[in-house]
This record gives sequence, C-alpha cells and structure tokens, in this order.
Amino acid sequence: MKPLTIHIPMLRKKDMPEQMNTFYEDVLGYERDAELGVLRVPGHANLAVCFKYADRGEKRSGALYEFSLEKNFPSFCARLKDKGVAFDMLARTPGFYFARFLDPSGNFIEVISENFEDEAGVDVSGWSGYQDMD
Repeated sequence: MKPLTIHIPMLRKKDMPEQMNTFYEDVLGYERDAELGVLRVPGHANLAVCFKYADRGEKRSGALYEFSLEKNFPSFCARLKDKGVAFDMLARTPGFYFARFLDPSGNFIEVISENFEDEAGVDVSGWSGYQDMD
C-alpha cells in the first residue's frame, strides 16, 4: 500500500537532495523505500516524506514539521546532538518536553514528548540553551 506522503520543500542548491536524504535517514532514522522513492517515517508504516524543490522566486519562510515521541526524549535529543544537530530551542514546560531545530533546507522540525522519563538516564537540563519553563 502506498503511504501518505508529506512533501517537504528544499532549497535549490547543489547536493541538497543528498543532504536532505542523509539528514532524514542518518540523523532522524527514516527508512528509504527505493521502490516508491520516499523515506518512511519510523513507527508509521503508512506515512512517508519526500523532498521537492521550492519554486524559483517563491518567498520561503520554511516549513514546520512536528512529531511526538512516546518516551526517551532526552536520549533522542542526545543522539541528534551527537550527530551535529544544533537546537534552536530545547525546553521543559509544565506539560511536555519541546525541541526545535532546522533541516539542511532551513525547515523547522519540532519534537515534543509528554513523557519526562528516560530509560538511559540522559539529562538535558545542563545543556546550553536549555530552558525550564515551570
């Protein structure tokens, strides 16, 4: 069955398709479906992403792509940081964790989690830029 596919805009720059695919596969853990030419979203068999060049001359403000994690938000963020991701925002609010960063084309990606537990015991509260909004 063909998955529901989200088209994510990308900049018209040399090697951008490779940069986007590498980021979403190697950093975020998406799986390539070579037959359909999409990247499948982990944990969602019927959801995928693909990248499309933004129209020339179109004023871009960047897309916003948000997803949630059921658990281990700090470990997920640590893995991203180890792969070179720089967080625009990383916070703990009264109801959830929140992280925001950019993909290679300047699209915002937001990750949220209502679960504050981390099986590996990772603590992000000492990271530069971390905010506790209690």
